[in-house]
Amino acid sequence: MFDRLNDRERVLVIGLIGFVSLLGVYTIVTLLSDLRNRLSEEIFETRSQAGELDRVIREYNYLRGLQSGGSEEDVSVMYSKLDQILVRYNLKDKVQTMKDTSNVIQKDYNKITIDVSFRSVLLQDIIKLVYDIEKNKQIQAKVDLLSFRKPFAEKEIYDVNLKVSSYSRLSKGK
Repeated sequence: MFDRLNDRERVLVIGLIGFVSLLGVYTIVTLLSDLRNRLSEEIFETRSQAGELDRVIREYNYLRGLQSGGSEEDVSVMYSKLDQILVRYNLKDKVQTMKDTSNVIQKDYNKITIDVSFRSVLLQDIIKLVYDIEKNKQIQAKVDLLSFRKPFAEKEIYDVNLKVSSYSRLSKGK
């Protein structure tokens, strides 16, 4: 069939075949490039959504604990959870004093506060402790006060005071 065409028709057919094949290759490359770009955007969005999902889950668990009356209704529960964290970071033997107080706020909420004084501790260990309380929600509580002073100028140890508070809803029967 190609033999029956004259030279001008052959050049035109070859040119059309070349043009159609170039157009097909261009279309395929464009589609693949668009798919790659969309996939890159989707991966970026998925990564940010994972962080957002983690934040929402932590917030939900915290609010669920408050709504159900808080999981730290008893001082002994708070002490045991705090002791676990202190042992984890080798801070248990550095505790000088540990006192607790309980207040009723607006007749609906009970505030339990544990005041802990540390002597001669590394500040990085205290920061890990605060991180476990605030971000990892090891205790359903917040750090109300963190103060530290450096008793010795040449050493990297500190005396630290820490107040951890937990709020719980009082039941109607109380």
